[in-house]
Amino acid sequence: MVNRIGGLASGMDIDALVAKLMAAERTPLTKLQQKKQTSEWTRDAYRSINAKLKTFDTYIADNLLIKGFNTKTATSSNSKYVTATATSSASGNLTIEGVSQLATAGKTVGSKQVNSNAGVATGSTKISDIEGSTFTGTGEYSILLKAIKSDGTLASEATEVKFKATDTIDDVMKKINSSNAGVTAFFENGKLSVAAKNTGELAGNAAEVQLVTEQTKNGVKVEGTGNALFSVLGVGSPGSTDLVDGGSNAIFRVNGIDTERSTNTFTMGGYNITLNETFNSKATIETRIKTLEELLAATKLAIPDLETKISTLTGEAATAKDLYDNALKIFNGANTSSALSAAGKKVLATMNKEQLATLDNLDLTDNAAIEASDLTDAQKKALKALKTEEKEALNSSLTNELNDLQRFSAYENLSTTSKNIFMNMDPADIEKLANISDLTSNDEIDSSDLTDDQKKALKSLSSEQRQILGNISSEDLKGMQEVINTKNAYDIKNTELTTKIQQLETAKSNEIKYTKDLADAKNALANTPADGTTVPNVTLSSTTDVDDMMKKIKEFVTMYNGLVKEMNDQTKEKKYRDYSPLTDEQRKEMSENEIKLWEEKAKSGLLRSDSILRSGLAGMRGLIYESNPAVSNPKYNTLFNIGITSSKSYNDGGTLEIDEEKLRKALEDDPDAVTALFTNKGDKQDTISVDGVEKTVDTRGFLLKLRGSMDKFKLDIEKKAGNASSVDNSYSIGKSLVDMDKRIDTWKDKLEKIEARYWKQFSAMEKAINKANSQSGIFAQFGGQG
Repeated sequence: MVNRIGGLASGMDIDALVAKLMAAERTPLTKLQQKKQTSEWTRDAYRSINAKLKTFDTYIADNLLIKGFNTKTATSSNSKYVTATATSSASGNLTIEGVSQLATAGKTVGSKQVNSNAGVATGSTKISDIEGSTFTGTGEYSILLKAIKSDGTLASEATEVKFKATDTIDDVMKKINSSNAGVTAFFENGKLSVAAKNTGELAGNAAEVQLVTEQTKNGVKVEGTGNALFSVLGVGSPGSTDLVDGGSNAIFRVNGIDTERSTNTFTMGGYNITLNETFNSKATIETRIKTLEELLAATKLAIPDLETKISTLTGEAATAKDLYDNALKIFNGANTSSALSAAGKKVLATMNKEQLATLDNLDLTDNAAIEASDLTDAQKKALKALKTEEKEALNSSLTNELNDLQRFSAYENLSTTSKNIFMNMDPADIEKLANISDLTSNDEIDSSDLTDDQKKALKSLSSEQRQILGNISSEDLKGMQEVINTKNAYDIKNTELTTKIQQLETAKSNEIKYTKDLADAKNALANTPADGTTVPNVTLSSTTDVDDMMKKIKEFVTMYNGLVKEMNDQTKEKKYRDYSPLTDEQRKEMSENEIKLWEEKAKSGLLRSDSILRSGLAGMRGLIYESNPAVSNPKYNTLFNIGITSSKSYNDGGTLEIDEEKLRKALEDDPDAVTALFTNKGDKQDTISVDGVEKTVDTRGFLLKLRGSMDKFKLDIEKKAGNASSVDNSYSIGKSLVDMDKRIDTWKDKLEKIEARYWKQFSAMEKAINKANSQSGIFAQFGGQG
């Protein structure tokens, strides 16, 4: 710390002099700080562009892809019986020829009147006071309920409803009804009613609402006491877990096919259909009986055939398994080391013959010996990390055992891709593979005599997988191939067998279902009176809402143009080179409004002629005139053909214009083609036939191509400017900012030293002047005496 001496002796304002000198010295630092501020503004400008691209991308996804681009309106020829709405995928007509049964929910009403010690029980009666109740105390009890879901299947997990003996009946009803159990409970006039919230019949005559006696969730076991509670409330019987049964499916005939659904509202053929009333019941049941008879007959014929195939496949799978086991045993050799872990086998897999010989002579319990060996660093680390029993097992292994263990470890540690390389190799190919001196070298692989496909497959492997393969001799490679091929043969047979067993189980289940459904249908027919007036078939048709599609396309174009214009404006924005970022000193001398106006000029033109923006905009513009060969109607396979073009004015920067008359005609003529042009899922490299010739083309719709182009645009910006969660060293501007921060810190240290030097010099001057003044005073004193 320099002792600062003001200008008392010299009469000079040294503070002011040093300040002026330092202002000059600080100029490089000021420029560096201004450059940093400009870089931060540029980064933020880029990120603002990215935010707008993301907003536009979300708009496309939410409003044009997820909600559906092609808006359709459904019409029912008789909405008294069937109503429908159309999704964007609705096409063609659906004809409902009859509904013999609507879906209903299972419901049970108590078989007895519930009493309490005060007479007939009411909603305010406590559980402990119900006649026959065994619930006492203040602890909690649990009801575990499973019910049919909206998709017609039974919930896989029970819902727990807790209650206390001190709760009233109404309290318990509220808890059940407000839970997610899918059950509605109602108590009135001493009787309980329980119903499934969802309609439909469960397969296998299972009850639509079931009680569970116990369940373990998150490691906690819960005992279910629902049976005891519902029994005293008159629903269900002691010991039975079935609570509510009797739900039914909707049964109807559509486009000549008899079918059923668990609900009266369902989606079919792109229509959201609601069945309102039954009609043409007798005719529908008659056709259903015929269909069920055909299904039952076909199923009965299929069962013995499946049983025969299963018997044959069982034998074939067993033979294939024996061949695999034998190949494995021969290849495995004397490998009996069950003490070796996967990690131990992995380090063995990477060893060649020389390294295996080194291992054979090592005392693995001595880490210093391992470290001094000529094994690789990765192998040393892995060996030292093995458990004591693993090291001892390897130490006690004979040379042949180690060789067997290494060979089999190599097999176990090869990936599926690595093993698949062997599948179509003949013995000559295996010799060629074994003769490659360094499988980790692409040049060595390319110079081999293997096929191009084999070379490509080898080069696709990781360096570790190549290293493992490279350690295996041709003889062992052939043994490995035998293991792989016999295993594949066994897997194929076993998969076939498993599939046939599943098919047999399904067939037997279907036989039971069809038999029951057929009996129910015949019974229903016997109890269904002859139809009076036959109701004409109900036809569902859909039409495209052209006005809505026009609205969507126009809104999209407006949003697109706004984004393009904003980015174009930034690439053309004027740059005011005389307006640098303000220093702290300059800010102190200006008003808030002056600062605002100045910074508007200073920030102007940050992205002028920016290559990333220009490239991103060019990528988006380039999609406008691309045709899509996946659109079935070639008349409408480009945006230009449906009336959407780029502005003719160069200054507009590629904004879009709509010929509304041409667009409307295209929508009215072929709305599906226009929809495909915009939203076809397709693929970036799809192989399709164009004029009889197979070509690889991009079959994605315009909106998906645009999103892909914007994704690349956003990625390019993130490489340059990062995002809110990026660390500075992960993007270009950030790295520059880190460097500038270091240079700023260096300059600050340097300026402190310069300022200290100035003060030291001025202080020395002051001391010299002060000394001179003192001496001058002494001489003056002596002169006066003379």
